This record gives sequence, C-alpha cells and structure tokens, in this order.
Amino acid sequence: MTDFFQTTEAIVTAASIYLLVGLGWNLVYNTCGYLNIAIGEFYILGAVISWKLEQSTSITSPALLCLLVCLAVGILGFLAERVLLRPLKGNALNALIMTIGIALMLLQLAKALSPATVIRPNLFVFGTVRPGGVFIEYQELIVWGTAFIVTVGLFSFFSFTDLGRTMRASTDNRPAAEMLGIRVPALATMAFTASAILAALAAFVVAPTEGLAYNSGDLIAIKAFIAVSIVGLGRNGGAVFGAFIVAGTEGYVARYWSPDISEIVVLVGFLGVLYVYAVRVSGGRLVPSWARLRRRVAEGVS
Repeated sequence: MTDFFQTTEAIVTAASIYLLVGLGWNLVYNTCGYLNIAIGEFYILGAVISWKLEQSTSITSPALLCLLVCLAVGILGFLAERVLLRPLKGNALNALIMTIGIALMLLQLAKALSPATVIRPNLFVFGTVRPGGVFIEYQELIVWGTAFIVTVGLFSFFSFTDLGRTMRASTDNRPAAEMLGIRVPALATMAFTASAILAALAAFVVAPTEGLAYNSGDLIAIKAFIAVSIVGLGRNGGAVFGAFIVAGTEGYVARYWSPDISEIVVLVGFLGVLYVYAVRVSGGRLVPSWARLRRRVAEGVS
C-alpha cells in the first residue's frame, strides 16, 4: 500500500506540471484563438535560464531567480507576439504556423545556453516529510502549491474580472470586440506573454526535482495539451481533471505494467484527443460514416 501511495505522490507532482503548462495553452487559446506550439520551448527556457543564472552569477535567492527567469522569458514571449504574431491580424492558421517557427528558434536558443546533459538547478529548500511512510520533498510541495495558486488565480481572473471576461469576448467575436473599442491586439500580446511566463514558472519550480534536457519540452507540452483537451480546450476547470487523468494513466501504467508502455499509452491517447478535437471543430460525427451505414443496414434487415 505504501508503494501505491508513493506512486500517487509522484502522480500529483506530474499533474501539477501538466496543469501549469496546460493553463498556458488555455490562456492563449481563450484570448487569441490559436494554439501556441512554442509553449514547450518557453517551458524549457525557464529551467535553462535558471540553471545558467546559478552557474554564472552569485544569486542564491529563489525569489530573485524566479523574478529574473520570468522577466527574461516574458520579454521573449512579448517580442515573439509583438513582432511575429501581431502582424498576422488574428489569422489563427497563420499564427499556428508561426508558433512552430518560434518553437524552432527557441529550441536552438535553449541548446546554445545549456549543456548536452540534463540540467538540474539547485533545490529551493531541502528536506522531506514522511506521512504514512510516503516520502515527499519540500520542493514538490512548492510545485503543488504553485499549481494550486495559479489555477485558482486564473479561474478567478477569467470568471470575476472585467479584463478576464473582455479577453474571452475578444476571441468569441473579434470584429465585434474591435468595434466596441477593445484593444484586441494588446490583449493578445498580454495573453501570449503571460503564457510564456507561466510555462517558465512551471519549469523553474519543477526542474530542481526532476531535471530537464534542452529538447524535452515538446513531450511535456503534448501531455499538457492532452490534459486540457480531455474535457474541452479552454476550460480551466476541466484542465485540473485532465491533468490528473493523464498523470495517473502514465504513472500507474509505468509502475504496474511497464515504463516503456506508459509513454505509448499517453501518445495513443493524444491521437484520440486530436481526433475528437478535429471532429468537433469540423462539426462532424465521432462515428465514421461506414459504421453508421452498417448499422442502418442491420436495422433494415431486422
């Protein structure tokens, strides 16, 4: 039983990671109407810049490091949106393609800043707690707390503030929002920058416990996308449920079946989510036409 709870503890940490990155997915989608494919690279840069600052400066304060990391990645996100995405004037397909190019550029930046090996910034705090014999590092508690605070903050922002509701409205009907005098491009820049900061914050608190390589961001981003898409892309409340579904599937399959199979199961789930999402967007049906035809024939024969 202790082994089960230890696995569950690791699942909570993984779910917190997917939730933090997934909320970044939702933030851009809810405000800009497209998917930020570069979010995995923003995530990695959060860890890489943190590690680089520790190696090249004498800064030891986690709060100051967090501020500098978020500022650096936020500037990159701001410039990417302002220079490369805003000229596209809300064209979702072109913006999606452009974020792929941004991802490739950021990947090369992360490669240039980091060594070939896995980087692991210093822990903020040392020590563990052992409730019921389950080992939980203090750093993991920081990850959990960060995910909780960010989730509650974003939910409250979009539900109870005028700015949050305005950002949602700018995506639902961009022309109408612009006619009302809403500065939609400025809101898009704000959302894209915030999503980059959010991804960097996730890596900043997670990297000391797990370590990251410069090219490992895309897999994290894919798992986070699955998490936010299970209930419905853009729904922050559903993202919490989805994060635990993805992390739980991955963790329990790895522990009780095979670590190699767990990644396959998650990626197969990713294909399923993409299929459902594509069907919903196109207005089609989940059941293929050939299957519906056979059913009609069978009913006719009976």
